[in-house]
Amino acid sequence: MTGFHSDAALEFEQPHKRVAVIGAQADALPTLLGWLERVFPVRFELGGTGDARAADGVLVLDPERLDEAPEHLPRLVLAAAERRAPSSAVALADDGRLARPLRKRKIAEHARVGELTLTPHSDRDVLARVEERAVWWQSGDGGLQCSLYPLAELGEAQTLRDHLCPGSFMGLLPLLHFLRQLLAEEGWKLPAPRAAFVIDDPNLHWPSYGFLKYPQLAEHASRHGYHLAFATVPLDGWRVNARAVATIREHPAALSLLIHGNDHVARELAGLNSDRQAEAAMAQALRRIATLERASGLSVARVMAPPHGVCSEAALRAMFRLGFEAACISRPYPWRDGLPAPTPLAGWHPAELVAGGIPVAPRQALTASREELVFRALLGQPLILHGHHGDFADGLDLLEQAAADINDLGKVRWGSLDGVAGGAYATRGVDGVLLVQMYGRRVSVDIPQGIDTLFVLAQEPLGGAGWHEVRYSGGGGQMIFKGGTGLTGPLSIGAAGKLDLELVADRPLDPLQVAAPRRKAWPLARRLLVEGRDRLQPLL
Repeated sequence: MTGFHSDAALEFEQPHKRVAVIGAQADALPTLLGWLERVFPVRFELGGTGDARAADGVLVLDPERLDEAPEHLPRLVLAAAERRAPSSAVALADDGRLARPLRKRKIAEHARVGELTLTPHSDRDVLARVEERAVWWQSGDGGLQCSLYPLAELGEAQTLRDHLCPGSFMGLLPLLHFLRQLLAEEGWKLPAPRAAFVIDDPNLHWPSYGFLKYPQLAEHASRHGYHLAFATVPLDGWRVNARAVATIREHPAALSLLIHGNDHVARELAGLNSDRQAEAAMAQALRRIATLERASGLSVARVMAPPHGVCSEAALRAMFRLGFEAACISRPYPWRDGLPAPTPLAGWHPAELVAGGIPVAPRQALTASREELVFRALLGQPLILHGHHGDFADGLDLLEQAAADINDLGKVRWGSLDGVAGGAYATRGVDGVLLVQMYGRRVSVDIPQGIDTLFVLAQEPLGGAGWHEVRYSGGGGQMIFKGGTGLTGPLSIGAAGKLDLELVADRPLDPLQVAAPRRKAWPLARRLLVEGRDRLQPLL
């Protein structure tokens, strides 16, 4: 393993495990493995029998060459060819060796199953089945793991995430499981799953909105163990109802607020194509939210849920400079819809830093399949489901079932959107120091006992970083970028506990100093019409 040097930021290479690869075609490592090296502290190496003995583990892509893998090393054997018809579903075992979100799941898989002459020794070894046939198993001591699914191939313009999703996951999942077991405590550790429901549009004009009654929601959320956040339109801050405010104030574990656009006109954030336009609109949104906070005494999370899920790069860049903590959108690069992903790692991390440094936390519709949540939980991504008041015309059963599905994925932390965004990081202990990989703009890190020094890492966003300083309560440090990764020097910290880290914008903006956009009557008139329609629906 490579040593760790703490004397200068750019002089260390993270220690890693070596994985010999036997059976790679044309003596070249698959492209997918090269990208996994950027996610896990491992190095994949072409190796014969001699080279494999010096490795920490062995990946066997040609089962006929299994005898070249030393038996004393952990080995993963993958089928070499696809020969059988596509399967309809993979049933994962209720087995403590599997990551918690995977246990007892039955997930659609469209890849073809291959063949192996190897078979599991007993039913206790089986991790996954298709119908009654074992397709993935692990010997009791973990020394030998086998899968009937060949290694996924990373096609042109594909991402790793394309091979870890409902319908396509068994070509990658056994390898991820193998690597996590191989690395054990030496790998990256993700925080506990974080979750929230987001309902777009409700405001504080009345203690209800459409089919939603706030006191009923607060009681229901408390009883069923979930948190619901209202994505409120800044334009609606002109009126505050005391009963609506009291309900939210008295139930902070159940209800909260975040920001939903500015005027909420059609595609409003997608149409902000210049920095000047975007800064004016986003600064106005913050000023309006500050007015709402003063009138209500409530705190609104500085997280943006763009109306209709569309947003320009300029709008996201303005959010970063103005101090927003995150954006909540279904895809990490919304301004690139229809274009190939800029990197095969797009959508893989707990959140994606974009447009200078604003994190995009993924969300999906309340009515969508829950299978996707399994993989989001596996990757440390937030479990955010969103909807509208009309989804609850028949009651709150949809929220009750969704909360039960999410809570079944493990020990989930429910909370407001700023709290959810604050969990977007990973940690790794190396030689007595802590490495913190930031995927959020502001994160709250659990510091274990015995740690008094840390290094902070972050991926450089597409188009370049809008920050070069990491700040925390005890000081800060400069971040230097090299090869797409930013890294600070060693940062001295105090006792164990919570430590808040922040990426500080190079050119921050004060919303009070940004000129307001030109006033228009239409947005307010439209918003009043839409709100009136929503409030009349239950009566009609």
